[in-house]
Amino acid sequence: MMSVQDAAQELLAAFDLDFGDHGMVVRLSPDAPDLVPQLALTVFGGDGAEEMVKLFEALSAIGESEDPHLCEIDEKVCGLDHFRHLVTELERALGLC
Repeated sequence: MMSVQDAAQELLAAFDLDFGDHGMVVRLSPDAPDLVPQLALTVFGGDGAEEMVKLFEALSAIGESEDPHLCEIDEKVCGLDHFRHLVTELERALGLC
């Protein structure tokens, strides 16, 4: 069975990072699984650039964590309530809850 961390790492592959004069821009790859924009809409209420940055930040933290329920998140980018909601949604998608 896939862990939440493994799922987060796989979903990170759905993002393209563009580095330009104005910093990094996070974009969704054209071949991204449907789950990625669905998570953005469900957890963050939209699928625009701002929501993609939040989703990318949260998935990165989850993917690098030993325990997604205890990992640290940059709350300036992704609020704790949204982060917890994302963990729950990933667990649901994996059939873990």
